[in-house]
Amino acid sequence: MKRIPVFVKITVKLYLLLIAIYFVFRVALLLLNLDRVGETTFWEVLQAFVMGVRFDIVTIGFVISIPTIILTIFSFFGKKSRVFEQIYTWVLTVCFTITFGICAADIPYFEQFFDRFNITAFEWMATGDSAFVFKMIWEEPTYILMMLPVLACGFIFWFFANRIMNRSTGWESVHYVHYGIATVLLWGLVFIGMRGRLNEKSPIMVGTAYFGNNAMLNQLGLNPNFTLARSWLDSKNPDNKGVSFMSNEVAAAIVQKNLNISNPDADFPIAREIVYDKESNNYNVIIVIMEGMSYNKTAHGGNTGNLTPFLDSLMCNSLSFNNCYTSGTHTYCGIYSTFVSYPVIFRNMPLKRIPVLQYDGIAATLQKNGYQTAYFTTHDKEFDNVAGFLSQNGVERIVSQADYPVSEVKTTLGVPDDFMFRFSMPVFDEMADNGKPFFAAMMTASDHGPFYVPEYFTPRSDDVRYQITEYADWSLSRFIAMAKEKPWFDNTLFVFVADHGAVLDTDYSIPLSYFHTPLVFYMPKHLQPFENESIASQMDVFPTIMGILGKSYVNNSFGVDLCREDRRYAYFMGDDKYGVINGEWLFVNKPSEDQKGLYRYVEKEKKNLISEYPEVASEMQKYGESAWQISEYQLDKKKTKILSHE
Repeated sequence: MKRIPVFVKITVKLYLLLIAIYFVFRVALLLLNLDRVGETTFWEVLQAFVMGVRFDIVTIGFVISIPTIILTIFSFFGKKSRVFEQIYTWVLTVCFTITFGICAADIPYFEQFFDRFNITAFEWMATGDSAFVFKMIWEEPTYILMMLPVLACGFIFWFFANRIMNRSTGWESVHYVHYGIATVLLWGLVFIGMRGRLNEKSPIMVGTAYFGNNAMLNQLGLNPNFTLARSWLDSKNPDNKGVSFMSNEVAAAIVQKNLNISNPDADFPIAREIVYDKESNNYNVIIVIMEGMSYNKTAHGGNTGNLTPFLDSLMCNSLSFNNCYTSGTHTYCGIYSTFVSYPVIFRNMPLKRIPVLQYDGIAATLQKNGYQTAYFTTHDKEFDNVAGFLSQNGVERIVSQADYPVSEVKTTLGVPDDFMFRFSMPVFDEMADNGKPFFAAMMTASDHGPFYVPEYFTPRSDDVRYQITEYADWSLSRFIAMAKEKPWFDNTLFVFVADHGAVLDTDYSIPLSYFHTPLVFYMPKHLQPFENESIASQMDVFPTIMGILGKSYVNNSFGVDLCREDRRYAYFMGDDKYGVINGEWLFVNKPSEDQKGLYRYVEKEKKNLISEYPEVASEMQKYGESAWQISEYQLDKKKTKILSHE
């Protein structure tokens, strides 16, 4: 211990003291919400508290990092100073007492909203009614009483921090080698702690805390200072700014007309009861979300390189939609829109939204119908907060890089596609043996850089960009070949759609190949092959599956059943522009620069015809913008899930 520099011992003791104080607040939150815990085990509760330590360390690190650097530099000079110790103690006391105040405010906030403290708690500041709110707080004894533990914890921290500093010894015995090593180790650990994870792809996120299906325990591990800071940073990100195309009332009327909602619910403007008069089926459902699989890569899409022979054959022998478009240009867009049938809005990150919203999506709806649910990915499940989002939206089991043998992880994107498919087979067998139908979604990744072509696959092409598409298609063929050997195959609906496409054409400012995707429903024993040329959207996957299953439900989404309803337009967003499309026209708009275009894209005409057909452009613009406007309204008002239908 004598060889450990004094600044290391002080910092470690302060960390332990702070973790203990945050632990007390977490215990209080748990005890006051025991009725919300439900059935659980001691180990699940313990896991929540261990997760809490991780988030506490992140919070402590951001507050203590600069003081720790100052303490390290000061200790280099080897002189004990009571003045410095007093200043250091009081600065930390003030800073951390503020964090204790946030922990205290979080308890009644959580009681009211079942969300950890975040930026929405301060929305009243923009309303001009702050005096009213302060008065309301002052008149509520519960809020006033919460100041007592804050002051108590502030005093406890000051008392012990002052004692730690006062009893610190060894300032004069500076051994420069030990000092240098200790400095590197301590600063490294502090900054790693601030990041919260060692994984290179993503730091710790709110979704990291969601380790299971118990909503209360998932949130228990969070530190409210973290959720507040994260939500504030997200609110300042210009990519997350809301849209304001038109009033919500006008947008709602347009969307309701387009979705054939004749008698809308007063509280849920896009919700409609879907009733099927036929007997429902408990078919298993497996959705394969194919990374970057543009329709233009297939022979159906005009590609002459024979890159996707299996997918092309599947499209000929399935119910397929040849004019389907994804909602965005990123993987998170594809996961989001496929699961919940909502559009994405510019660069807004719906999976990272705080709090994580719940939707009446495919996994949650099938879960209500007695289905087991799972999600497979080749890499880190927490990238883009996918695991956190899906865990809140009906997915019970997530299989990711942490579950695979380390030797099979080949790149940052984890294991190759075919290994994920092989790994999934015993999982599907297990789920099938449980006597209940299952739903699973699988996110491939191989057709995305960094490219890795396994040595056991022999491509025809010389270019690695084509080789990887060949491999991705071959992996799909292996998946179906393995599934055909299983007793559950005949009773399983397979759905193939892309997360997004790829830039393979530049005819227009928004490349259609980035959004045009295959959409295939494959179930040879129960579905007749048919190639449908109608306009379809990635958001239609969920309602169309429900139609094939014949299960009545409440459709609180923007998707339609493609087998029974017509979609007039598909709409999609790039990072700063959007497109609306039907069988003849493509409307493109970049709102920030008011750059609008109307094109006959089928003939690849480059002439902008907006001045000649202004009414066509206006109708298409209103169709897309009204949907995005109401989508944002649904999210802001938390109308994405109809609790009355629980």
